[in-house]
Amino acid sequence: MIRRLVLATSLAMAGSAMAAPSFNCAKAATPVEKSLCGNWKLGDQDAAIAKQYKAVRGQLDAEAAKSLADDQRYFLSVRDNAYAEPYVQSTPFQALTDTMRYRLEFLKSINPQPAAGFVGKWRNIEGEIEITQGADGQLQVAANSAQPYNGRWVCDLSGKAVVSGDALTVTYQDGPPWTLTLKRRGAVLVARVTPPPGEKDVGFGPPFCGMNGNLHGDWFAVR
Repeated sequence: MIRRLVLATSLAMAGSAMAAPSFNCAKAATPVEKSLCGNWKLGDQDAAIAKQYKAVRGQLDAEAAKSLADDQRYFLSVRDNAYAEPYVQSTPFQALTDTMRYRLEFLKSINPQPAAGFVGKWRNIEGEIEITQGADGQLQVAANSAQPYNGRWVCDLSGKAVVSGDALTVTYQDGPPWTLTLKRRGAVLVARVTPPPGEKDVGFGPPFCGMNGNLHGDWFAVR
């Protein structure tokens, strides 16, 4: 009788520790998917991310929801890369755990119905754009981004923003006058980088970014 109780308890504990990610583990094909299915902590993280992503996306307008879907696909590629190439003195498990924790924190921070205007913090998987307003009404922009996980390129641009209609423009002051233009599109902030008149972007990116870096993209308001 005692043996049967011990066995039943052991089976129950084993069952409770089984991973339950957001997908069918019977169809797990990639090394990452198999890891998510083989470890309850990773599986729980994956399920929590999927749940939060679905909840936030359902509160966004249609265009913002598409932007978040693109950002989520980007995250999945970053997650897979973190597993394949963990940091020195790290492991695939640790790399996955950290990457997914940061993602869940980001999804929880999104404000799906931001106030009108530009002031506030805007983020996506690559970084953050912060817009503040001084006592004189002048808007200041500080934009920072980096290639996720490995940081092979970094962008850093800050300065006064010139308001023109429904857009903000920040001009790079320490070299060729590239511009960062910011516009609101529903719940997202759309960033576009433009080279100076007459100068072509030959593929190296703007001077305030490392090679191949850019601030192009859709950014989400965060609390």
